[in-house]
Amino acid sequence: MSSLTKNSNAAPRFRQHVGFDNLPAGDSTKNNTSSFTLHVKHQGYQPSRRSRTFMVGVDEHAYSDYALVWLLNNMVDDGDQVVCVRVIENPIRPGEKSYQEEARKLLQTIQSKNEQNRAISIILEWAVGKLHSTFQKLLHLHQPSMLVVGTKGRSLGGIQGLMNTRNSFSKYCLQYSPVPVVVVRPDDKRLKKKEKRTHDPNRQSYAAMLAYNDGKHEADGDASSLYEMEKNISPDEEAHRVAAAIGLPAAFDPTIKPYEPNKPRYRRTSPPSAPSPTAAGTTFVSPSQTAQANESGDEDTGEEEDEYEIEAVSGGQLLAADERKKLALEREQKKRLHAMEVGEAAALLKSGQSGKSRDSDDEDE
Repeated sequence: MSSLTKNSNAAPRFRQHVGFDNLPAGDSTKNNTSSFTLHVKHQGYQPSRRSRTFMVGVDEHAYSDYALVWLLNNMVDDGDQVVCVRVIENPIRPGEKSYQEEARKLLQTIQSKNEQNRAISIILEWAVGKLHSTFQKLLHLHQPSMLVVGTKGRSLGGIQGLMNTRNSFSKYCLQYSPVPVVVVRPDDKRLKKKEKRTHDPNRQSYAAMLAYNDGKHEADGDASSLYEMEKNISPDEEAHRVAAAIGLPAAFDPTIKPYEPNKPRYRRTSPPSAPSPTAAGTTFVSPSQTAQANESGDEDTGEEEDEYEIEAVSGGQLLAADERKKLALEREQKKRLHAMEVGEAAALLKSGQSGKSRDSDDEDE
């Protein structure tokens, strides 16, 4: 009995689809990896617009199986596609076919991990080549929504983490993967680390930090203004800024008051002691007021007295002054143009007379 028949008997819920084997072709190219591809689909698999593609790395280690189980139980839903990648760095010898049987056994193991009977599609990429470059090519080929990898559970930080970047594949994926990455740690490692943090005498809890301040958070104290990222403004000012930002009409701006023609409007009048203006639009402060100011102890100089002169000019006067300036400028320009034309005419007349005199002298000769 062939291996395909054994696979179908072991997992009858999945049906095998078209696969590819380009390992005998040799080295991989820019757009094609050197891999043996197997593809199976669940009997109830129906892709939709909400279907997603997940990629997970698988190998012979236990933490790899744990990452695969976590993906199938927590992330995958009906209609999704799971791409499992197994990378072999040693090249395949010509004529060797044992890798096909190993790939089919691995695919059967992956199908058995689907304990919740998800209606999914599974693709196994049994690739040969460098680990990092092969994963990068397969990521660009399948365009997954997420990459899930396992880890041994060792936390490499500081200089040790920088030196072991290439040895830790999960750290490499976090730094260079073009898609989101989830690193799954085994439960025993994670619980052991959590218990160690709990019994750490130097680690402070939130309740212990509050006990130092008598149960009061530092943001609620007197220095809470240091934590304010923006100034407190009134509701009217906030509504004004919102209306100006989105371009609302003036009716939505509380800082703009409506115009009421029937409402009495008070005009600002001058004080009774102020004298009548001696010239049109000019008002001076009376000498008595200046003397009183000097007696009070303030010594005002002549330069300061000039600051009290107020000259009021209406809009019509400003427009008339502008018109007068424009007319004067036009007259000056016309005068200069006329002078230039007179000079040119005199020069032409003089040159014509000199030419006629030369012609008469030639005739006499």
